[in-house]
Parts: sequence; structure tokens; C-alpha cells
Amino acid sequence: MSETRAGRVAHIALRPAEQLPALFVNGAASPRQIVDALALPTPHGLVILNGGTARLEPERERRLAQTLQEGLARVVAEERLTVITGGTDAGIFSLFGAGLGRWGRAAPCIGVSVAALVTWSGKPTGEAPLEPHHSHFVLVEGEHWGDETATMYALAAELGRRCSSVAIFAGGGEITIHEMQMSVVLGWPLVLLAGSGRATDQVLAARSGLSVDDPRLMEIARQGNILPFDLNEPPAALHALLRRLIGVSLP
Repeated sequence: MSETRAGRVAHIALRPAEQLPALFVNGAASPRQIVDALALPTPHGLVILNGGTARLEPERERRLAQTLQEGLARVVAEERLTVITGGTDAGIFSLFGAGLGRWGRAAPCIGVSVAALVTWSGKPTGEAPLEPHHSHFVLVEGEHWGDETATMYALAAELGRRCSSVAIFAGGGEITIHEMQMSVVLGWPLVLLAGSGRATDQVLAARSGLSVDDPRLMEIARQGNILPFDLNEPPAALHALLRRLIGVSLP
């Protein structure tokens, strides 16, 4: 293992014969230090994916899997887009990771999570395994889910300085609301997957003029550059939307 000013760099095994770089940091690590320690290239375009990790009813999971795998993962591979996610093999991150397994990965996919709460072959204790199709991990010091959010968005802001960035949300709860607020502050487009449930659908309800109990959701709906994408739409429609937002010319 090596030490940098950002923290400790290790190579961890999530699958046989594969060692993936992981950087262990505390909240004081600067995003530039993280980029340098992991030798991350300047992105062609940046997508940050966040939302729920809870189990879904079968039909919703099927539609969400199609959108994330045939839609998001495919366009990410084809256009060499850098991705940041929560990094665990659960919920939307697991569905998206399966799509990377199918379409490949032509640019970094960085999982940012809480070191104490995740597991891999060398660390069997924790609440959730790391998703094996990611290329890098930033493992943040903390005790609770959400302790990684500030580091995640600081890293996203740093990587997005020289390229277009898009935040995509599906489902989610309290942590997702905070992530949406940070995306609004950064001025990014928010692609909200309509029909994915919970906080994402509540923001879309507020955007349509319905009253919701949480004033934060009303504020996100009012201030955010929100683009709904219905899970019933074909994956090709998501390809076109993301290419337009990132600035990629359509074929």
C-alpha cells in the first residue's frame, strides 16, 4: 500500500485475479488530491448516478434495469463517459453495474462509499459489498451512509470543471434528497427517472404542481434544471437525451 496526501491507496480484489485501486480518505482530502492519487484522466463527459438501494417490486425493477443497462450503461460505454456512483452492489448501482458488465467500460467508473460499511474479499465485515464492475473506489472515513456525500460531490465538481456533467436519480430517500440539493447548487441538469419511486417521484410530483410535505422537495422542483425520463420510454430516448446534455453529436 502507498500513502498520498489524500490518504492510503490500496488495490482490492472484488473478483478473482482482478485488483482495483481504492483510495481511503477522510473528509479533509481535497478533490484534486483524490484525482491525482487515482491518476484519473480528464473526462470526456461526466455522469453521477444516485438514488435508492432498497429492493423493488419486480415490475419496477425490470423497467429500471432496462433503463440503466440498455440506456445508461450503453451510452456511457459508447461515448466514453466517466461515471461516479455510490459504488455498492445494491439497488440501482447493482443494476447499472450489470450493464457495465455487458457493454464494457471505456472510461473510469468511480464508486464513492463509506469504508466502514462496505465489504470486499479482504474485509468481510460491513453492510454492503462493493460493485465489481467499477474501475476505482474512494472509501471515505465515517460511520453512517451519507458520510461520503460531501467527498463524492467535491470529486464530481472537480472532474466536471472541464466537461459537461449530468446527475441521474432513481428512487432514494433522505440521502438522495441531499444529493439532489448539491446537484442543484452545482447547476447540473437533473435527469429524474419517473416511476422509480420515493424521493425522485416526489420531486416530479412537486414539479407538476402537486403539494408534497417536504419543503426541500418543493425547492428542488422549483430551482432545479429537471428533466423527467419515464421508465416506460425506450432506452434509445435516454441515449439521445444524455448525448444532448453532454454535448455529443448524434450519429
